[in-house]
Amino acid sequence: MRTRHALPLLLLAVASCGGSSTQGDSVLDGVGRIPGAGATAGDATIDIGALELPARDGATLGERAIGNRVIVIGDSILAGTAARYGNEMCRELSGLGWRSVVEAEAGRPASFGREVLRERIYEGWDAAVVLLGTNPSRNIDAYRTDMTRIVESLAPRPTLLLTTTLFRESQKPVNDVIRDIAASHDTVTLLDWGTASLQAGVLNADRVHPTAAGRTFLVKAVASALGRAPSGTGGCIPSRFEDDSMGRDVMPSTTVAGTAPGTTAPGTGNVTTLPAPAASSTTVMPSTVPSTILSTMVPAAAVTTTTKP
Repeated sequence: MRTRHALPLLLLAVASCGGSSTQGDSVLDGVGRIPGAGATAGDATIDIGALELPARDGATLGERAIGNRVIVIGDSILAGTAARYGNEMCRELSGLGWRSVVEAEAGRPASFGREVLRERIYEGWDAAVVLLGTNPSRNIDAYRTDMTRIVESLAPRPTLLLTTTLFRESQKPVNDVIRDIAASHDTVTLLDWGTASLQAGVLNADRVHPTAAGRTFLVKAVASALGRAPSGTGGCIPSRFEDDSMGRDVMPSTTVAGTAPGTTAPGTGNVTTLPAPAASSTTVMPSTVPSTILSTMVPAAAVTTTTKP
């Protein structure tokens, strides 16, 4: 079921960060090309009410989830919405009753999602959001493997997959893989960020990273696809992955209070830490779970996975 929605009218002025710049790229060892390092946005006024939300294929996650804990996984595109850059994602999702964390780092390929889940999947998540693929994997087959393992390790939790922005020709097969995985896994809802992000004013001069208003648009698009959480009170959960050193130049200049722009801030800054889920005597935890997690017992049903991350 493909659905489209309009956002409420909201005018956002985007201040110039020094005028337009060249669409510079950087190459980092072991990572590949990091698009748009050092790029800035020009002056723009964006009427978000005139923007069309991404097409959604599938039910909202709130219709499928059994609880309100959601983990958001990505690269620099989603990292700009994390606690260390203003906490915009959590603030928006909290209003819908979700308890969320953004685990996203700049310059990361799809394998980063598996790294996050190896550490955090056994913490009682009820839903997930994944936007990975802007940064190159070893090859398209490796990308398909990583994304498939992410989705299958999250099952039976509902998962929202976002397509990537088409800033280069090689993003087309990346998005084809995302659509294939969504079509073959009934736990997945697809959100076409790749198309929606091409609307005027959403992207920076590098044609990859959102402007300040574009980040607000992205957050509202994700919130719309999640819908209202099935139960519980919203809030923010501290992140553990906050290293943007592989793409620091593409990150927003706004950080949490007390932190200099361009540096990594503790995820607990301006974040309301929520208590762990209630303990359950039926919980069985794998031997590979870090000792810091073993003290947080969650119901057995919440830690079920069909494949290892």
